[in-house]
Amino acid sequence: MTSPAEADANLRRLQPLRVLLSGRDRRFLRVTSFLLAQRGYDVRETSPRKTLETAERHRADVVLLETNDSRVMAARKVAALQALPVAPSVLVVFDDDYNEEKDRWQGLCAVTKWTPIETLVEEIEAAALARPAPLTEVERAYS
Repeated sequence: MTSPAEADANLRRLQPLRVLLSGRDRRFLRVTSFLLAQRGYDVRETSPRKTLETAERHRADVVLLETNDSRVMAARKVAALQALPVAPSVLVVFDDDYNEEKDRWQGLCAVTKWTPIETLVEEIEAAALARPAPLTEVERAYS
């Protein structure tokens, strides 16, 4: 009998994960987009203003939300994304300027900006596995 970890290692996707990068730091978006595309992800970039629209239109599996906003503003964006009929998983990307910064994002899935690409890929894969199930017709009618 195989363990769940071994079973996951043997799975092959029929299509690449759709990753949406949203943020203001153009350099971060370009570099991260390039590195993720090299690893086989279907990557799109967008501005913070167009995140919801783009996530819904391209049916993103995972959204990397690069933000300098307050925790409350970031949590609102995460909640709005998770309220979409086909909700993506969301990873908040924050600057690692302060040691206490990680504690600030507790309760949200978060990664530091410029984290090694291997670590980022692991986080994206974990987020994709934890992606919320799509709403049923009945749930959509009452939401």
